[in-house]
Amino acid sequence: MLTIEERQQLEDEDEYGMEEFFLNEVDSWLGADIACCDKCIDDFLKNWPFAYSADGARFQRDQMDLKYFYNGSRLSDAYSEEEFFKFVRLVSCPRCDEELTSGFYPYEFPFDPIENFEFLINELADLSKSSPFLLIKHPFAAQIFNVIEDLYKEAMPTIITKNLYKARIKSQVSVVKPSEFDITPSQYASEGRYNHSGLPALYLGSDMETCYQELRKKESYIAELAVEKEIRILDLTATYENHNKHSYLLDTLVYSSLISAKQDETGSFRPQYIFSRYIADCAKYVGFDAIKYPSTRTNIDSFNLVLINGDISIKDSIKLGKIYAYDNTNKYHEISFSSI
Repeated sequence: MLTIEERQQLEDEDEYGMEEFFLNEVDSWLGADIACCDKCIDDFLKNWPFAYSADGARFQRDQMDLKYFYNGSRLSDAYSEEEFFKFVRLVSCPRCDEELTSGFYPYEFPFDPIENFEFLINELADLSKSSPFLLIKHPFAAQIFNVIEDLYKEAMPTIITKNLYKARIKSQVSVVKPSEFDITPSQYASEGRYNHSGLPALYLGSDMETCYQELRKKESYIAELAVEKEIRILDLTATYENHNKHSYLLDTLVYSSLISAKQDETGSFRPQYIFSRYIADCAKYVGFDAIKYPSTRTNIDSFNLVLINGDISIKDSIKLGKIYAYDNTNKYHEISFSSI
């Protein structure tokens, strides 16, 4: 970190105004401000995990090395490489205020995040760990309930015209039968992103590849399912198109750790799922049958859908189609119940 004296000396020697020049080049070339640098990327992604894979993985693709940026920008016309690395110390990361030393991440959210939302994330995270049942007392949580209630009033029952898919890890299935791809019995239901322990939900993927990736590429069986009943869906994908009125809030949620926190398999208590389960409770309470949410593990068009209405199952309203066996090299083949 530069001292006041060191900074003043560099500014006096700098003929072209490195800081403004640098930031203008970032905006001109990459069409974005600096979101974070190599020193604070972990903190950025901790708060905004979905940004890593969203928008066609733009965040990853636009990672910028300082030397590459120098060579590709007009900075190389004004500074020698030695001068560039001398004066670039005047440019600090807007997130952590540290000097840029190796790389940075130019990125703009495709929406306007709620102001001071990271403060809210930390508040809600602390509450989720210390007193999760008091979440409803937080003003933001109460606002979310009102929004979901408002969205339900506008939601129309719809038929899902395309097949969805349900995956099971192969080692956990002794006999391949229809019930293995149905909603988990209550006594076996563990805590999930959108369900409480003992209160099962049926998690489905938009395609087989999404299911395979969601199971961390483990050998698995994947069933093709058709939901034959009209259902009301809380859609958290493409929120501007689906819920224009509340899209800024829903987009902020989806990109944040409140919805898209990475799965932690270190224990049965998963506080990172508290808020997403709260959203599921709100959705179920007002009458939604399912929640559609983006997958962070596959392509931009893939999604997951969780049926939170326990009355919708293979026994009622869901037709079971083909079954596939996936190996751990992403190869698969169709199987029949009688062949297992």
